[in-house]
This record gives sequence, structure tokens and C-alpha cells, in this order.
Amino acid sequence: MQLSTKPDLDEAVKRWEHYWAGDVYKRPPVVLNVRKPGKTAVPPKGHLYHFACTKDYRGYLDHIDTVIDSTDYLAESIPMFSPDHGPDQFAALCGARLQFSEGSMNTNWVEPMVDDWRTFLPNLRVNTDNETWKSLMEFSRQLREHGKGRYIVSMCDLHSNADTLSALRNPERLCMDFYDSPERITEAMRSVRKMYPPVYNALYDAGGMKENGTSCWIPFWHSGRYATIQCDFICMVSPDTANEYIIPALEEEANFLDHSIYHLDGPQALTHLDSLLAIKKLDAIQWVPGDGQAPQHEWMDVLKKVQKAGKGLQLWGSVDVIKKYHKELDPKGVVYCPHGVRDRAEADALLTWLEQNT
Repeated sequence: MQLSTKPDLDEAVKRWEHYWAGDVYKRPPVVLNVRKPGKTAVPPKGHLYHFACTKDYRGYLDHIDTVIDSTDYLAESIPMFSPDHGPDQFAALCGARLQFSEGSMNTNWVEPMVDDWRTFLPNLRVNTDNETWKSLMEFSRQLREHGKGRYIVSMCDLHSNADTLSALRNPERLCMDFYDSPERITEAMRSVRKMYPPVYNALYDAGGMKENGTSCWIPFWHSGRYATIQCDFICMVSPDTANEYIIPALEEEANFLDHSIYHLDGPQALTHLDSLLAIKKLDAIQWVPGDGQAPQHEWMDVLKKVQKAGKGLQLWGSVDVIKKYHKELDPKGVVYCPHGVRDRAEADALLTWLEQNT
């Protein structure tokens, strides 16, 4: 793999290889992008889901050209873009329809479509004839061609397992189903778990990831199969329910992948941290405290607990916050994503400091 946008790619790949092997090569990996000198700020991504869902792929590709033209990809940052169609796209693959609001075109959702699991369960499968599937495959192929020699195609934000059931059914009704019809949910989870490998593999093949490796919205990189795994719905159920229905699905996804990171979202999800840390194949945790909560660096007890369990961390913040992390945490397993770095000189200063203090 060679990318004109990443002249130091070999060094970045070497550091990622050391990371996944459990080593620290000079310093932890750093994912850091800055604006190129003389370039204006890149406009927000705006309606990219809408571009994808309406098959206005050209609008998305034009945005990518603007981003690449304006961005220096430094340290271990590898330019990548995904064919994402929205957070509920996995549910859309099962027949739900992605919808937009005129007042919120930067995201989308699906209307629940399961009224009775007994009648829906025979249809709980990926339909390769549906429009979302065909668009994901076509857009992946277009990104692969458009990105040759410049960027890689990254894995989608899938929201599989119980997040898919929640979107199809409605979160409140799904919560009641665990009590009212557990045998149906057992069957539904069994069906939705079977979908993850073929969906991942289809995107992997269409995006040319065998040749270029994999990344995703949590921007680590690996030469094999890597992804974020998650279940935002898990914050709505007890540990007993999660351990019976959801944790096995997450463990199955982690076992399927070569490497993975879990997106742990909000204080309500912390009740499941011990169960997540017990997933042997899971490599790392992204702890997101959520709106209205103290910032990530003020949850040092959670971060140290993750490290004590032998898992890695994605950490972000200002340069001063990154230095605080580096002084308090073990550099092994850490990936830093600094904010507010204005130019290459500031970036180089941080990278030099990390090497000198690792």
C-alpha cells in the first residue's frame, strides 16, 4: 500500500504493528490531522448520509477531495473514508427504511417495524436485494476506485446485535420483551448474530480492505480485520440480561475480528464494564462519558481499571491533557487523538515530547 497523502506511511504501519503486538515503539500511536498551510477550514461533513442514501455519491466524493486537499495526515493517522449510510443501516439491511428530517439532515433513523416477533422472525435476515445493501456495495466500490493511491475505504459503523433489534422493535418495547417473551429474543439474537460476519466480509471485499487494511470511525488501523464493536442499547438493561443476551454477541464479534475496540458510551453503561473487560479477544475500550458529564480525563479511575484488565484505550484532549494522560497512565495499549493542534510545528513538538517521555 502506498498513499500520496501519507508519505511516511511505512513508519505509521510499523507503529500500528507494534501496537497490536503489545509493544510501544518509541511512543504510543498518535492519530493527528492538521490543516495544510494556506488552506481554508474544511466545511463540516453536513449531509453525507443523505448523499449516500440518495445515491448522490458524487457529492460525497467531492467532499472527500476537499478534505484531502486541505489536510495533513500526521503520525499514525491514515486517510480513510467509509460508505456509511447512517447509524441504523444494519437494521435497514433487515428491511427497515432509513429516514431523514428536513431539520436534521446530518443524521437519520428507522421507524420500528416489528409488531410481533413471531411473524417477523422468519424474515430477520439480510436481504441482498434491498436498496441499502445494494447502495452500500456500490458506494464501497466507488470509494475504492476514487481512493486508489490516496486513501483507504474504512469499515462502517454497524450497530449490530441488540442495537439492530432495538431499532427494528423500539427500545422500550424491546426492554419489555426480555421479560414477556424471552424465547423470542433468544431466537432474534441468534438470527441477528449470524448476520455480522457476512455483512462485514461483504464490505471488506467491496472496499478492497484485504489490500489496504482496515480502519473505522475509531481511527485505529490494522492490516487484517479490525472494527469498533458496540451496543448502545446495553445501558437500558441489567447486567444479568446483558450477560445472557448481549455480551455473548459482542464476544462473538470480537472473536470474528482480528482486533477490536469497544465503544463504551455513558455512565449507565459502566455497570457492564467488568463483563466487557472479561471478553478475552477484545483489545481496547473507548470510554465516552457523554453529554453533561465530566470530560474523559477526569475519569482516571475508569481508565486505570481498563488498563489493569490488560485492555488498551483511545484517549483524546488538548496537548496538556495528552501530557497528563502520559504521566499518569501506562503508555502500553494507549492511542492518543489530540485536539486543538493548529499546525505541523505544534504536532511535531508533541510527538517529540512523547518520545522523550516514553
